[in-house]
Amino acid sequence: MVRLVSIFLVGVGLFSGCKKCVECEVRLKKSSDVIGYVDKFCGTDKKVEEEEDRLNAEYTCIECIVQTAQGPQSSGILCGSREFTDSVEASNKAGAAQIGAFVNCAYNRDTTIVRCVLKQ
Repeated sequence: MVRLVSIFLVGVGLFSGCKKCVECEVRLKKSSDVIGYVDKFCGTDKKVEEEEDRLNAEYTCIECIVQTAQGPQSSGILCGSREFTDSVEASNKAGAAQIGAFVNCAYNRDTTIVRCVLKQ
């Protein structure tokens, strides 16, 4: 009996550490637009979960409102990688500074869904 239990535990340990390869898509929650994609990521279940969490943190949406003499002007909601949204914020701040205006940018973090499926 002890031998059977130890064999089962070793088997469970081996399978829980198995690597799998997945492809991941980052989609907007309110539409079917794909704003990010990972062609291949390989790792254990825990590593795949960590990659999904990383992608959720990496892809966001941003909207910048510039206060001009004609009233508030919106950049619209733009979504993409953190590098992209940071560049949107920087360019809006630089443009507002050139015309002597104030800008307020807001990140919307809960706007994406990450789905990773086994790569075939």
